[in-house]
Amino acid sequence: MSYRVFISSVGFFSLIHAPNQLVANSNNPPNGYHGETMNCTSCHSGSGVNTGDGGISVSGLPSSYVPGQTYDLSLTVNGTNSNGFGFQFMPKSLAGASGSLTAVSSDMGIESNAAEHRGRSSDGSWSFQWTAPATDEGEVIFYASGLATGGSSGSWGDSVYTWTERRSAQATPVVVPFPHASADWNSSTGGVIFSSAAVDSSGSIYFGSNDNKLYALNADGSSKWTFSSGNWIDSTPAIGSDGTLYVGSWDNKVYALNSSNGTKLWEYETNSFVTASPSLGADGRIYVGSKDSIFYAFENNGSVAWEYFAGQPISSSAALGQDGTIYFGDENGTFHAVNPDGSSKWTYLVDEVTDTNRSIFSSPALDFSGNIYFGAGNGYCYSLSDNENNATLNWSFLTGDRVDASPVLGMDNEVIFVSRDGYMRSLSTLAGGLNWEAFVGDVFYSSPVVDANGRVYVIGYTGSGENHLFAYDKNGSKAWDTNDTDCPFEIEGIVDSSLVISDTGKLIYGCYDNYLYSLDLGIGPASSDWPMFQRNTRRDGAWPSYSVEITVSPTGIGDVNGSGVYNQGANAVLTPYSTISGYSFNNWSGAYSGSDNPLTLEINSNLSLTANFSLNSYLLSTSADSGGTVSEGASFNHGILASISATPNTGYSFSGWSGSGITDASAASTTVDMTEARTVSASFSIKSYSINSLVSPQGTGSVTGSGTYSHGDSITLTATPNTSFGYSFVNWSGSTSSVDNPLVLEINSDLNITANFELKSYNLNVIAETGGTVEGGGTNTHGTLAPVSAIPDPGYTFTGWTGDGISDPNASSTTINMTQARSATASFSISSYSLVISSGSGGTTSGSDNYKHNSMAIISATPELGYSFVSWSGEGITDSTSASTTVLMSENRSISAVFAPMQNTLSISTIGQGSASGDGNYSYGHSAIINAVPSEGYIFSHWTGDGIVESNHSSTTVLMNQDRSISAVFSEKPPDIKVLILTSSPTSGGTTTGSGSYTSGQTATLTASPSNGYTFSHWSGGSSGMDLNSTSLTISEDLNITAFFTANFYTLNVFASTSGGTVSGSGDYEFGSTALISAIPSAGFSFSGWTGDSISDPLLTDTTITVSGDQNLTASFSPNFYSLSLIAGEGGTVQGSGSYAYGTSATIHAVPSEGYRFSGWSGSSLLNSGNSSTTIEIFSDLQITASFEALSLTNLGGSNSLEANWYSSSWLGYFYTTGSGWCYHLNLGWIYPVIREDGQLWIWSPQLEWLWVSESSFTNSFAWSFSSGNWIFFNFDSSLPMPRIFDYGTETWNLFDKNTEQSQEDSLF
Repeated sequence: MSYRVFISSVGFFSLIHAPNQLVANSNNPPNGYHGETMNCTSCHSGSGVNTGDGGISVSGLPSSYVPGQTYDLSLTVNGTNSNGFGFQFMPKSLAGASGSLTAVSSDMGIESNAAEHRGRSSDGSWSFQWTAPATDEGEVIFYASGLATGGSSGSWGDSVYTWTERRSAQATPVVVPFPHASADWNSSTGGVIFSSAAVDSSGSIYFGSNDNKLYALNADGSSKWTFSSGNWIDSTPAIGSDGTLYVGSWDNKVYALNSSNGTKLWEYETNSFVTASPSLGADGRIYVGSKDSIFYAFENNGSVAWEYFAGQPISSSAALGQDGTIYFGDENGTFHAVNPDGSSKWTYLVDEVTDTNRSIFSSPALDFSGNIYFGAGNGYCYSLSDNENNATLNWSFLTGDRVDASPVLGMDNEVIFVSRDGYMRSLSTLAGGLNWEAFVGDVFYSSPVVDANGRVYVIGYTGSGENHLFAYDKNGSKAWDTNDTDCPFEIEGIVDSSLVISDTGKLIYGCYDNYLYSLDLGIGPASSDWPMFQRNTRRDGAWPSYSVEITVSPTGIGDVNGSGVYNQGANAVLTPYSTISGYSFNNWSGAYSGSDNPLTLEINSNLSLTANFSLNSYLLSTSADSGGTVSEGASFNHGILASISATPNTGYSFSGWSGSGITDASAASTTVDMTEARTVSASFSIKSYSINSLVSPQGTGSVTGSGTYSHGDSITLTATPNTSFGYSFVNWSGSTSSVDNPLVLEINSDLNITANFELKSYNLNVIAETGGTVEGGGTNTHGTLAPVSAIPDPGYTFTGWTGDGISDPNASSTTINMTQARSATASFSISSYSLVISSGSGGTTSGSDNYKHNSMAIISATPELGYSFVSWSGEGITDSTSASTTVLMSENRSISAVFAPMQNTLSISTIGQGSASGDGNYSYGHSAIINAVPSEGYIFSHWTGDGIVESNHSSTTVLMNQDRSISAVFSEKPPDIKVLILTSSPTSGGTTTGSGSYTSGQTATLTASPSNGYTFSHWSGGSSGMDLNSTSLTISEDLNITAFFTANFYTLNVFASTSGGTVSGSGDYEFGSTALISAIPSAGFSFSGWTGDSISDPLLTDTTITVSGDQNLTASFSPNFYSLSLIAGEGGTVQGSGSYAYGTSATIHAVPSEGYRFSGWSGSSLLNSGNSSTTIEIFSDLQITASFEALSLTNLGGSNSLEANWYSSSWLGYFYTTGSGWCYHLNLGWIYPVIREDGQLWIWSPQLEWLWVSESSFTNSFAWSFSSGNWIFFNFDSSLPMPRIFDYGTETWNLFDKNTEQSQEDSLF
């Protein structure tokens, strides 16, 4: 072993401070300038140097330094501060800056070889390393200055402290063996080792071998346990935070093993080899790709969280970004970024290079800026940026061959790649430029590793069967390799296993010779972002994370939100809160000092903090008004019952305390619960008197002005009647009597005064207009339904009431609600009657119309030609025999005019010997039949006179339109003449032609013409067979022949137009006969008249008709109308009064007023007197009355009167009634019942407000509470000290005091 000797020399160099300053909470001091004469005081001169209450100290410096040796130093600044601490530290020798400094604490940096703060420190402690110069530089002077800020915007209040020490190099020779590394131990397996070793925090090593086993070794290389799989294990195991091992195998499986004993926790079989190493997420998931082209995410229980199909086999181990993104490559040149949920984030395809393939076996490395580094089979080294939606190429670097080994990150913005072209290269992470390169031989898959000094280690095959370990400093100069002559160990075979440096400085690798080797470097791994394969010794491939552990002092007093594990660079928000009343967060101790709440920290290391709580102290402030004094206040700890007392002045009494936390606010001496700052005040009052006011009867009004008053006060009592109930004030009684309102009193004692009210009385004035009289009116009390009636005079009709408060203005009998003075007027209209004039045949009439009552209607009758007026028939006619007269219209009238044909006289005389017939009186226009019969020896000659139809015929007619005088003329019969005489039987039956003088043998034609209403029968007196009305006869002698006629018979049909009556007189009648016809109206109907011809008097029920042909006659009937008068008793109105036709059904309604109910109808013809709405059949004038009764507890079902207004109900119990509507219930106290028409009972209770009860509910002690919206249950058990109520809404029992003093009117109104 060889040694090197270093001799030190002493020197001194002074530093200069730049003019920048640390002001209060500013960030950085001047860069790298510090000296003995210029320190923090140049900028922070608030006080003299080292005059504050703190100081500065440095620990870790050796008594003398060894050149090249690294020392761990700690610097602490303490003392009073408001916004933190700052510092600068620098070693100097005569040669200038001495050695090198390395920052360890996160809140500091190195500038121009000076260590200094970054931002402000809350605890004033920093850790860093000093590496002594490689050669003896003589004496080294260490300068330090510290700053405690005063918190102002300038330097005011800042305190500066300085420190200086000197160290020399060791003067005695130091024996140094091979200074770089020594062989530590080796461990054999049964196969080649491609797997890279993982090292846990205890130093245990885990790796796989091609003998199908996973090995676990202790830190000294001794065996811990082995696990056998189904094939080679080339995959590097990853160590979870709980110690679980995860590894893949050529048997297609992924295993989870217990690191303590190697037992299998779970396994999952993929579809092909698993050579990639698992990566472990902060979320506890395991990420690994397989040769089956699928990338898997497992939960820590072995279930598959998701699968991602890459499309090509995966040998690249994944790297996990700060946001959880998973990065890896596949064997066809696609680099994948996968989101934590398994969805593709983006992909990047590497360049196509001739004569290469693009496969990516290299596992990516990440820096903490998020840049990604990997190599590819096309010979390129790549740097990418993740832009969320895609990747940006930062740069690429082309080597001479494949880049399959995974890159690592050095100390100063460098990334180290090893290519199959034999070179290891340091590239700039910023631009990809070459920093340096070194030939290290052929390196297949083994990744280099970087130590804490930035030295890079790699093992390469250099040819001729030799493999060597190379160590290069960060400037690219080779520090050493195993070719050195004094190197005590060799590399025994090809190494594809990636190198690892444990925290204890062991370099571990596997070899083709089946051995795992451990070399002692004496230095741990670099603190760079990715210094080795899969970033750290646990080989988890994850972003670094740190734990934040919080404790609470005192224990159990509070808790803190925000403790846990955070990725490096994340912000932790810590929020302390008390869980025990009376404690408050005070400050932090441990990794942070201060009182921030919440506290936000950037996490770059494991942190342990304590949240300190303290018991609260509160100020009790006391005060009093002008009437007394109180004890003084003070400060008390949380939970103390602080005593207070109040002392009233003479003439005052203590009224009470105001404020929170008071135990008994009504006690002059009491306590205050000090759970917060309290302010309490004592009130005192001058002696006062109680003025109590009552209302009689209860509920009829209210009184204002009562209350408590000081002696000598002047008060005003005002009584306000309940006008809605119709009450007025009467007087005051009790402690004083007066009718004054308002009443002014001077108070010198307690008073009990009652305001007395009574119902108002109002005058009802009922007025009748012309046409009738009225009944009702007078004085009525408030709320009375006063009945009124309107009686029309004869000939008048009631038309309606006008005025306010009328229940039914259209009913002649109704009620008026007397809530004030009222005036009601009944209106009448004069009746109007119809006059219908008709007539029989023979004339016309005029005067039919409608006429007012008792008016005189003018009528006239005009006979037709040949007729004369006979008389009028009907009632009310002034002169029935006058064709023009008047009718008194006191009712509906039907009048008929009777006409008769005029009579003319027919006088007949004879001239010569013979006789004539047919003289007499005839109706105007009648054709009178005349016959002339000659005596023996004579013949008829002719007729003389006017109007004769055939003057040469012995049988003819005369038109009787005036009086006539005619003569029949006869002459002597010649001897040769034969006489033919023709007569008619009856004479009026017809006429004949053919009579006269004929010669013998002459033919005579005989004709018989029947009159209207007759039929020819036969001839008599001639030869037989003369049956025809016209026949011929040969005259051979004198002949006397008679024509016989028979009267015709006609049918008379008599009908009734409606079902309102019956008729008689139908039958067959001989022409010209008189038929009697009759009309008999049914009950409730009247005869209206006959329709048809030739009726003697159409208005008479019994009249005649002269039959002159077949005829149809109709008698008309009309129903009688009757008056239905409805009367409403007090408490309601009625509907349905009016005039109705006989036999119709009228619907009547009784409508009770508020507070009343219908009790029944009285009168005749009622079908159902108990229904408020019913029907009645009209057969006569009717008067029906609706009765109502007031709704009150006294007429509830099962209520019985006891005595003096006391009643008992079979279900409601005992109660006392008053005239105001208030009742006193034996159990409920004062109540105001409201009974609905439908029987629902609502009760107002001053204590319980509105309640609904029914017989079934109250019998079972239940009522519905409107205020709580639920049922309540009464318990009136006499064994209880006081009744109580269970509220189903709140599910609580409450005491019930029916005698609680409360104004009923105030509660209700």
